[in-house]
Amino acid sequence: LQMEMIRETIPGILKEIREKQQCSFETLVEMGNLHLTMADKRRYYQDFCQVFMNNLKASLSGKGRTGKKGNEPSAAAKLHEACNKFMTAIGEGSLGTIRNVVEGALVLVTSTKGDVRGEVVHVEGDVACVDFVDEKDRNTDCLFDYVGYKSQESLEVDDVWSDGEKVFIAREGNTFDLLRKIPLEFIRTDPSWLKEKIAENRTDDLACFLNVDIFKNIVADFIEADWRPHCDDLVNETSDIIMTAVSESLACTVTSDRYPKLRTMIKTHSDRTAQSLLLEARKQVQKHLEIEKHPYTQDHVLFSNIANARHRGLKRELEVSLRLDQEGAYDTGAIKTIMDGVFERIRQKSVEEHMAEDMEIVLESYGKVATKRVIDRTPMICWEIFRSLSDSIQENLWNATDDTLAASMQDTAEFAEKYKQLTEELEEMNKALTIFQSVL
Repeated sequence: LQMEMIRETIPGILKEIREKQQCSFETLVEMGNLHLTMADKRRYYQDFCQVFMNNLKASLSGKGRTGKKGNEPSAAAKLHEACNKFMTAIGEGSLGTIRNVVEGALVLVTSTKGDVRGEVVHVEGDVACVDFVDEKDRNTDCLFDYVGYKSQESLEVDDVWSDGEKVFIAREGNTFDLLRKIPLEFIRTDPSWLKEKIAENRTDDLACFLNVDIFKNIVADFIEADWRPHCDDLVNETSDIIMTAVSESLACTVTSDRYPKLRTMIKTHSDRTAQSLLLEARKQVQKHLEIEKHPYTQDHVLFSNIANARHRGLKRELEVSLRLDQEGAYDTGAIKTIMDGVFERIRQKSVEEHMAEDMEIVLESYGKVATKRVIDRTPMICWEIFRSLSDSIQENLWNATDDTLAASMQDTAEFAEKYKQLTEELEEMNKALTIFQSVL
């Protein structure tokens, strides 16, 4: 009877032992094996590094699973976004857009009486509105459809607004003018600023030709002011993305805090390798920008653009003066008078003005060619770091010595004691299970 009663309690005891056994087993699995020999330590280290490399490669390439939670973009996606911002910033730089008509730009508006200087205050599609710069042009019909409207409301001087069709600009005394919408083809940037640049970079050569040294100096100034800051920013952002990818990949690899020294060692070596590659990238970007300071290209687009732009202003002024947009025809005498007037205005321009116009044309044409190069070159350097980083880090980590691993993979006394206790408990429970099962 007593044996029967004992057998009835055994299933409950077995269930309790198995639950404790499973708990101890899972804890031991989570703790991992004891790495007593150097071969065990090396094997664990290599497996750990391989998982770390897989996570890092997945993030840097954007391919595969990175182990990160949520929808956070990969390092590759972040660099793509940074390169797009870089492309936009460089494309908007003054060397590539030196003759673009934008709000705030000083421009020349072609009229029947010659060029009128002004400042762009409104751009709308293929037309723009220009305010006067010189007092003599305050009321010119080239820029205004009507001057001197009275307002019952208080207006802020130089404020520009539109009613959907017309564009107005406020003047002093609560008056305002109606700006003319001028087709962009009759507006070009004012190259007067280049006269100062030419004067600042004057050489001892005869001042009636475009000087290559002056051109080089102006290009170099633009590169330093417009390109270098954006190139440096892209490399710095690439550095931030890489360092974040390394930290996140390592965090995804570590499942416990068993070897903090090992994690620190791997992070230190990875960061050092990344910084070395980034330093080389900065040198490559620096070298590329220095090369760009010596203008050169074999792109026929440069010469084609120069040829197309060289007489564009003259053609535009002749079209406006001869009113080719209107029906009717001038007699021969009238046409001759108009053409004489146009060429007389051109003749009255100073040598500096002609040089500034020619310089602007060459700068714009070369700027478009050179801008394409820098838009591609710096991102290519950054992407090369992404592609070579994992292999460089792995090669560095593989060189870890036995002494380094031994110092980085030391279990604490508490860990060893807990591991021993769990192992003994598991052995005792296995024995107990064997005994109780023999009774059934």
